[in-house]
Amino acid sequence: MAGTTTEAPSPATLLQKLPRWLWIAGVVVLAAGIFWLGHRQGQRAAGYDAAAGARERRTLAADVARLESANTALNASVAELEMARRLDREAYGQVERTLGDLQSRLARQTDDLAFYRSIVSPADGVQGLRIQRFAVRPGTRPREFVIEVTLIQAMRQDSTVAGLVQVIVQGMEGDRPVRYSVGQLLGHPQAQLPFSFRYFQTIESAVTLPDGFQPFDVEVSVKSGRTRSPVHQSFPWKVTEAASGEEAAPADPPRGSSR
Repeated sequence: MAGTTTEAPSPATLLQKLPRWLWIAGVVVLAAGIFWLGHRQGQRAAGYDAAAGARERRTLAADVARLESANTALNASVAELEMARRLDREAYGQVERTLGDLQSRLARQTDDLAFYRSIVSPADGVQGLRIQRFAVRPGTRPREFVIEVTLIQAMRQDSTVAGLVQVIVQGMEGDRPVRYSVGQLLGHPQAQLPFSFRYFQTIESAVTLPDGFQPFDVEVSVKSGRTRSPVHQSFPWKVTEAASGEEAAPADPPRGSSR
């Protein structure tokens, strides 16, 4: 009995027996390989080195991280400088305010010193009753003003001086000059402002000016039994918000003294 010989299937036969999906997968893999080889070949032809590109990307990433860190540090420095500048500005403002306060206090003390010197030893050497200062400040109602007259007794404080102060306000009503006494402005035409002191006294009186009247100066006359003739002096009508300088009594002394 002759033996039966089985022939091995050929590669073509085996390929024909493969499933269709395996064929498709093989074709895709083969196409991908061809594309990758072509891409690499193109990079080589253009002079591109993948390893060098990777190193360059790592270098750039490191530079970005370094710059971000430096930027963060710079932002922190800017914030610190802004804070320091703000603190310096606040400190400078505080110094300016303190200096302004000290200068104001020095000016007031200098003014007070000059005031007391005028009582003890006036510059002109003339003793007796005199008008030291005159001031006008706004009142609390329309057309109302507070007039202040400061009297002193220079170099003669051996006894109390007493008397009356007459204040005449001169101005214009329309096109004609008009004079009003303090009594007329107070509603008592014959009234005057009394005083009695030993060293000094500031006399205050609130007056209301008539509508249409524009004042421009003031005449102050002081009568006392201690003087042979009244003391006269003229002042400009100048309204100040607060009594100060040459037109007001000193801030620290009381309004009057009879010691």
